[in-house]
Amino acid sequence: MTVSGPAPRAILFDIDGTLLRSRGSARVFDDTMEQVFGIRGDLGSIRPDGMTDPHILAALLDGRTPRVGSVTPRLLATFEVALARALAAAVASGAVTFWTLPGVEGLLTELSRRQDMRLGIVTGNMRATARVKLGAVALDGYFRGGGYGSDSPVRDQLPGVALRRMSQAEEIVFEPRHAVMIGDTPHDLAAARAHGMRCVLVATGQYEHGELAAAGPDVLLEDLSDGARVLDAILGEE
Repeated sequence: MTVSGPAPRAILFDIDGTLLRSRGSARVFDDTMEQVFGIRGDLGSIRPDGMTDPHILAALLDGRTPRVGSVTPRLLATFEVALARALAAAVASGAVTFWTLPGVEGLLTELSRRQDMRLGIVTGNMRATARVKLGAVALDGYFRGGGYGSDSPVRDQLPGVALRRMSQAEEIVFEPRHAVMIGDTPHDLAAARAHGMRCVLVATGQYEHGELAAAGPDVLLEDLSDGARVLDAILGEE
């Protein structure tokens, strides 16, 4: 794809707590962990918001060795596939529900129409799981690439992965200094800062407004419902 004029900027969105919320998905995670690792975790016992799935698994295993031996990339890939299948089945049966957060659909529609922006994902979810979640609320068609927990357990590395994928897909170099991260946790902010990106945080997840403010984002919003204000925040005019 050839773009005349300045290259578009990448707008990178987190998923859980930023674009959507869910009910029932924690139990599916715990069940799948027990199925694959032989050890039952309790996702409710930790604060997983902003963590990558491999990081969450390590916290829940807490040094315990799975029945099949050590945690290897192959075992993590098995977990990824099993979790995505279980989550999709739970969505189909109604055991798990997802819904978009205020303003999300309108904002994505508006941003996707702009020639000066491209949308991407940065999430701690593994790639297959992210697809299920976005597909459940019909948001999967908006994004040109992403960085996922299946790419690295270190969230700070994921914005770079997302930009590389988007650059390959679009045949455009997306500069980190022009990119913007939109998330709902201090982990999103830390990942953005690791790449010199602006960061807009929204108080639609599990972190309180005061906690997010203390982290020092470029802009902090209650939600994404005011499209004009969100656009100003993205463009640095807020």
